[in-house]
Amino acid sequence: MSVMPPEKQAIAAIADAVTRLDPRMATVVLMRRGDDPLWTGLPPALRELGMEVSDVRLPPQDRCWAPPAPDDRGRLLVGGRAYAADVLIYHDPFGPGRPGADLQALYRLLDCGVKVVFVDFPHGMTSAVAADPLRSAYLSALSADVETVVAAGAELRAVLQDSTRLRVRSGSTGVLEVSRPFEVRDDFTSALLDVPVLQLPYGEVWVVAPPESFDGAVELSTGRGRHVRARVRRGRLSHEGGAGALPEFDAPMVELGIGLNKAAPWLPPATLFEKSQGRLHVGFGDSGLIGGSRRERLHFDLPLSRDSSLDKEW
Repeated sequence: MSVMPPEKQAIAAIADAVTRLDPRMATVVLMRRGDDPLWTGLPPALRELGMEVSDVRLPPQDRCWAPPAPDDRGRLLVGGRAYAADVLIYHDPFGPGRPGADLQALYRLLDCGVKVVFVDFPHGMTSAVAADPLRSAYLSALSADVETVVAAGAELRAVLQDSTRLRVRSGSTGVLEVSRPFEVRDDFTSALLDVPVLQLPYGEVWVVAPPESFDGAVELSTGRGRHVRARVRRGRLSHEGGAGALPEFDAPMVELGIGLNKAAPWLPPATLFEKSQGRLHVGFGDSGLIGGSRRERLHFDLPLSRDSSLDKEW
């Protein structure tokens, strides 16, 4: 029995995600960086499913996260050209780079009826020693069995949705309580319900709540085995100690996330670490893209310490 190469497994999983997000014979715009076999093999796979695909290769120096703006007819403006699209597949360029736009550009796309699939995948890394293992880790995570991930998300979502309060323990002293009101979502149900955005690799359940629902303390992972302790009052962090400082930001906590992707035992903190099975994180800023009511310019996640655990109250 032949084994499908990892690139083809990942391509099949991405195509499956697009089909779930838009079951029609969609018009798709792919915005990619580089010529990895993942990207060169994706357009023909989508066309075989009956989709019309525009394959847009961004300039090599373009490493910014900047989804295209729509024109007044809802077409995507890229490099001076306008593309009609039902679905945008956007290569999120892990590697050297910086955000080139805020979330308002993404909101404009959604308001125009464009559905979006973000695919995190390494690009622009100069060290093969680092790039090759990371590429393998991402291909594995992207190749996770969709039905398994969907079933795991539905099961955990049902359990958490029936609880009155959640309690997260992190480190030796961190106890964070998440009180009602809150809503529990996962990748696919959220995308199909009212926020047509998928972020791949998939595999996450999250609790979205107003900042006032978060109180207690957390131990955050700052990398290389270091942690920082923080007090949480009505969603706002204050430093309590540990190795390093809190990131400089002025955004409240709006999310508690739990990773479910068994094919991603490890992803680095600078990327989609939150998809790794059992990994917990907290999210800040915008909550509109995860089912909440706060439309902000940015959303970002911070990982809790690896020993974090989640309890619930009925």
